[in-house]
Amino acid sequence: MSRFFRRKKKDEPKAEPKPKEEPAAVAEEEVEPVPEPTEEESAATEVAVEVPEGRGDTIPYHDSIQDRLVYMLNDPKMADGLEGTHEFELEFMAMGERFWIGKAPLGEIQTKVGKADDEDAHIRISNDAVSELLNAATFADFSRLYLKYYKTSEAGKFIKIEARKPISDMNRRGYARVPVLKLLIGAAR
Repeated sequence: MSRFFRRKKKDEPKAEPKPKEEPAAVAEEEVEPVPEPTEEESAATEVAVEVPEGRGDTIPYHDSIQDRLVYMLNDPKMADGLEGTHEFELEFMAMGERFWIGKAPLGEIQTKVGKADDEDAHIRISNDAVSELLNAATFADFSRLYLKYYKTSEAGKFIKIEARKPISDMNRRGYARVPVLKLLIGAAR
């Protein structure tokens, strides 16, 4: 990458010296030479340039809705604002299986098969809706499909959300600030 800088310097026309008509009291600023980037920095720059626009926010393929939800809750963009002190517990019914995803204060996100003890909300997702949610390439697509099936249920394609705790309590615990949590139960408000 440094050869580009050298070539650029050769191609630039040489600056003509300024006439000394300026007052002597004004001092010219010293220009520090720009250090050449290290090999690691230049490699990182080249890699960043090679990624096509809009591809950075894609969601990787997942076999199950559990894996996709856990991935989304661990992603720094989709779970922006999810802090260590937040806690939640959501129970899902999807693909004929009951599972829950939760997080204890200062804990990690966990998922288990079975019924949750004290869930904040119960979410039922039809099999056809699950397959379309798994095919969503970005969080925006996932959100659009999720809200579509929540608002307008079709035969075999639906999402039903039942809040089991007061919304004001859930908002204090982060549901209003975290994009994924806001999506998952926010539509129930």
